[in-house]
Amino acid sequence: METVVWILSKIFWMLVNPENGLLFLLVLGTILLFAKSKTLGRRLVVGVSIALSVLSLFPCGDLLLLPLENRFPIPEPLPKSINGIIVLGGAEKASITQARGQVVLRDSAERLTAFVGLSRRFPNAKLIYSGGAGALNKQAFKGADTARILFEQLGLSTERVQFEFESRNTVENARNSLEIAKPKMGENWVMISSASHMPRAVGVFRKIGWSVIPYPVDFATTGEIEFGLGLYGLANVSTFSWALHEWFGIVAYRLMGRTSELFPGPE
Repeated sequence: METVVWILSKIFWMLVNPENGLLFLLVLGTILLFAKSKTLGRRLVVGVSIALSVLSLFPCGDLLLLPLENRFPIPEPLPKSINGIIVLGGAEKASITQARGQVVLRDSAERLTAFVGLSRRFPNAKLIYSGGAGALNKQAFKGADTARILFEQLGLSTERVQFEFESRNTVENARNSLEIAKPKMGENWVMISSASHMPRAVGVFRKIGWSVIPYPVDFATTGEIEFGLGLYGLANVSTFSWALHEWFGIVAYRLMGRTSELFPGPE
């Protein structure tokens, strides 16, 4: 059942992703301009043009990201005693890493660098990397494989790290990490993920009864709305899509009973 839900979620997002949706509507509108439905075609082309202009000129994506990124503050100073540190995967481009023989990371590389940094601050903490393959295909070489190579290059002994290879989404991250960690009452476990992803991730961990210390990284905003002149084009559209994806995830997880509340916040 979990696999079916995961596949359906991937297909759903491919269909509603604004980057894909706007392109589809533009192509459809252009085709209709040369068919009998010229009026509908013009409306679609004009509508897409307006949407792209708004997304390019205004920080729509930042407006959606701000409440997500500001939800959990960076927990510094951390407690003196940290029993374990978990990092959620997703910062790696595993298939390109495998093909090129060199570590290739996404914009969320801070997840991994923060993990290495905290591992040095807390040398006695247990370390867990949780992340398999989030793509529908190319499952052989996974995020954990890429992370292992990177950690070795950065001087972190991989013998300290317990790698969890099977997670495909946040729910599986939490469940599989819990099974590995087996945390005891009163232990302090830090969970690292992107700031925009943190509300959903914390909700999932709380749902399974694990109260972790959220450690947000990979910020995309300053914490405030910033207006400025400039045409950012597809970069702004991409940011909007990313933010929308996270909000869809929050709502969907709540409807499926996978999170403790709709918009989890600090305890």
